[in-house]
Amino acid sequence: MSNKNKLYALLLILLVLIIFCKLLLDVDYFTYKVEYKKEIFNIKESYKDNYIEIKHLDKIYPLRIDKKTDEKAIKKIYYYSDKNYECLLPIIDNVTIDMMCYKDNIIYNYSNITGENKKLDDFVKNIKEYDIDKFKNNNKVKNLKHTTTFYENDDILKNIAITTYKGLIIDEMEIQLFKDDIYNNVISTFINNYYLIADYNSEYEFNEFYLVNILNKNIEKIKSKNDISLDSYIEGIVDDKVYLYDKDNENQYEINVNNKTIKLISSKDKIKYYKNNKWETINKPSKELYFDYEPFSKDFIRFDYVIENDNYYYLFKNNNDKYDLYRVDKNNIDIYKYIGLVPNKNIITKDDYLYYIDNNTLYYYSDTTSFRTILSDTEFTFNDTIKYYIY
Repeated sequence: MSNKNKLYALLLILLVLIIFCKLLLDVDYFTYKVEYKKEIFNIKESYKDNYIEIKHLDKIYPLRIDKKTDEKAIKKIYYYSDKNYECLLPIIDNVTIDMMCYKDNIIYNYSNITGENKKLDDFVKNIKEYDIDKFKNNNKVKNLKHTTTFYENDDILKNIAITTYKGLIIDEMEIQLFKDDIYNNVISTFINNYYLIADYNSEYEFNEFYLVNILNKNIEKIKSKNDISLDSYIEGIVDDKVYLYDKDNENQYEINVNNKTIKLISSKDKIKYYKNNKWETINKPSKELYFDYEPFSKDFIRFDYVIENDNYYYLFKNNNDKYDLYRVDKNNIDIYKYIGLVPNKNIITKDDYLYYIDNNTLYYYSDTTSFRTILSDTEFTFNDTIKYYIY
């Protein structure tokens, strides 16, 4: 072979290696198999977003875990099946999740269906790595502050702020903003780890907002060039900006908490309105009108309401004035997981947690804990302006 041909061959090999390496870099997941009593489970595990799919026969079990390395997360799998259930428990280092059970093509947590099937219950009792007590609620009281009772769930308590009539509580520490109790503090909201609230030390009109940094507890003020009536309301939040409508003066404002500015954006017959992920201009409303964020998808048309976050869709189905709550992962929207019965549609999602209030108690849910009581406050029952925030 001539030197010229050798050079061409070398360049060709180099080009093939470059293409091969690029293909390897473009793949964001790896696959492997786990065996249990001659049953084979095919696992696809993502490098990027902690997403895992376990496939067995015609069933896929999706899950997300807080994974620290690129090593194989699942070391062992337990599997049970009968004519009604197909159940799978992956064993993962340092992460405990509930057994996942298919029933009528819906995934349920085993802790939600325990007692329904004796053979399944007997099977689970013989799994030494599984402890159903880890998925039972902990109602031990940790601390009391005024009307608020905190429970022993330290893993989540440190990430909660809750408003009070004089200010708010962050990490169980009180921050006072007002001299007197304010019972109707509707001009307030949480945004980007800030708490924004009108200066209720004023009597009828105000021109300043308090801005509390929840992370470092610093308090700043944002000034408006115009006086704003206390008969105002917050329409919504879009692109890290808060929108407020002053009913008395018929003015609309945009409040930017990042650069600490307040801008008058409408003072005539029209206002800006946000719906279906886009802005439109409409006539000034005769009653309070709030922005509409509800995502629409033909995939979930049979559900009454949908909430979306980065990883999931949460789907609500009316059930005797409460809601059956389901969840689908955005990586596979054909697989439904039943979370539980919730009292209303007012849930907040943060990462893989969801939060809601039932009567006077705040709960959270995750796949690693099931339902937990965070705190209770008697004022939740009497005053719907009391807010909470997860940061």
